[in-house]
Amino acid sequence: MSSALETVGLRFSYDDEPMLESVSLSIAEGEFAAIVGDNGVGKSTLMNLVLGNLTPNAGTIRLFGDSIERDDHHADIAYVSQDAVRGYRGFPTTIEELVSVHCAHLKSKASIGDLLALVGLEGQRGRALRELSGGQLQRVGILAALIKNARLILLDEPTTGIDRSFSAELYGILRRLCDEGRTVVMITHHLSEAVPFIDRALHLSDGRASELDLSKVGADL
Repeated sequence: MSSALETVGLRFSYDDEPMLESVSLSIAEGEFAAIVGDNGVGKSTLMNLVLGNLTPNAGTIRLFGDSIERDDHHADIAYVSQDAVRGYRGFPTTIEELVSVHCAHLKSKASIGDLLALVGLEGQRGRALRELSGGQLQRVGILAALIKNARLILLDEPTTGIDRSFSAELYGILRRLCDEGRTVVMITHHLSEAVPFIDRALHLSDGRASELDLSKVGADL
C-alpha cells in the first residue's frame, strides 16, 4: 500500500529548545490515524512541518512518495484547525452560501446537495453558520476539505467542546472518507472515543513517535 505521509528522522527546534528529536512514521493511503501526546510535545509542530509552515532542522518528509521539497502537494492536503472552525461562527452567511463560494473559488462542479449529504448537513443548508453547534461547525470544516478534494486531511483536536454523540458521528464521517480512499491524520486528546473508528494511533513523546496498541487503550487517553 502506498504511503500518504512519511517522515524519517525528523528533527525540529525552537531556537535552542529541541521539540522533535527523531520522528519517523509512515501512514498509508486510506488510513485513519490519530496522534496523541501531552500538551507541548510537538503534535501541532509536526502538522505545521507537514504543511510546510515550518522547516525541519533535519530529516525527510514525503507526501504521496514525493519529498516535500520537490512537491508539497498543496492541492492534495486540507488542514482543519480549531481556530479555523471557530472562525466560521462569525461568518454572516448560510452553509449553502459558504459551500457555493468555496466551489466557485476552487472551480468545483460538485453538487452542493451531495457534498452536504457526505457530512450529514443536508437538512441544514439554509442555516446561518452562527446558529450551528460545535459539531456541525466541525462538519463544515471537513466539508471545505471535501470541496478541495483533498487526499490527505489533517485535523487538530476536531472534537474539543463537542459531546460524545456528535464526536461519534464525526468519527463515523471520517471513517467513511478513509474507506473511500482518503487519508485522515488527527490530533486528539480523546483517543478512547476514537478507537472504534481509527486504524492506528501514534504517541508523540520525548521527541519521537511510537505505535500504540489500540487494544490496550484505556479510558484515560
